[in-house]
Amino acid sequence: MHLSLSPHTLVAWLQQQPAEMLTLILLMSCGLIILFMMRLFGSVGLMVYSSLAVVVANLQVQKATTSKFFDEPIALGTVVFSSIFIVSSILTEYYGKGQARKAVWLSFSGMIVVSFLMLLTIGFKPAGGFYEAHQAMCVLFFPVPALIVASLIAYAVGQFNDIWIFEALSRLTAGKFLWFRSFVATLIGAFLDNLIFSVLAWMIFAPHPLPWKTVLFTYVLGTYILRVLIALVSIPFVYLARLMVR
Repeated sequence: MHLSLSPHTLVAWLQQQPAEMLTLILLMSCGLIILFMMRLFGSVGLMVYSSLAVVVANLQVQKATTSKFFDEPIALGTVVFSSIFIVSSILTEYYGKGQARKAVWLSFSGMIVVSFLMLLTIGFKPAGGFYEAHQAMCVLFFPVPALIVASLIAYAVGQFNDIWIFEALSRLTAGKFLWFRSFVATLIGAFLDNLIFSVLAWMIFAPHPLPWKTVLFTYVLGTYILRVLIALVSIPFVYLARLMVR
């Protein structure tokens, strides 16, 4: 029996699977990675994950897929970006709001550094035989400046509201009902992030603005419904994090 380790074989197999199953696999993977990073490195591990997730999500959002549950295509990046709200809840609950806010600024810094270095990389004239790779980098990173500005504004509003609401609910409930606090904070923070980012990225800052209907149903409502479902499925990871606290 021949076992191929080629990524092409894996990608071909994954593309044959339903988008719903891949979404669940991606969400479970994000949750397990968060717990793994927390167990090994504590709050620092969560900050590193948050920074990486922002970079990955901003690249994924340039691709969309179809689902039998939605008429419009669903933008990717939703799952990975939503996992950052899990990190915010975990950091606020177990390490304090100061660490959660630090994670937000570190994530921004990471995205800016990656974008700056990649734009410098694109600035080099490609040698013969490397033009295809150069073009691929252009496709991925030329839209990034507009996405970064949109992300900075939307992510700041969404994340800081998420942290503030989570902490306010913690005081009101005397530290009880963790599932409720996490879900409500994510629900409000994610909506603000979704709305602000979608309008800025695909209408105001876009070189070719998308119609409002497409932005509303594909990027705002479509992805928000998915983020609500993700928030529900993610609640057990917030509780499991209690076992991983360093």
